[in-house]
Amino acid sequence: MTAIAETKLLKDKDVLAEINRHKWIESQKAGYDIGFERASREWIQSYSEKWLARRPNKTALLWLKSQPFIEILNKRIPC
Repeated sequence: MTAIAETKLLKDKDVLAEINRHKWIESQKAGYDIGFERASREWIQSYSEKWLARRPNKTALLWLKSQPFIEILNKRIPC
């Protein structure tokens, strides 16, 4: 997964909820708070592809948002 795609993924509220759930579970196992950075890295590497595969609409939206041309479309053209 590209860095741009990961950045867009981390802005999705459903993804953040999954990462926080992973963080809680892994922190309980470890006996200490593993931190969001580690949890997000682990979740993206281990679970993101399967999670996105079960959500084709979200996959398409996140892919579209990761494309460079979308920034141009989001800008307003001055009249």
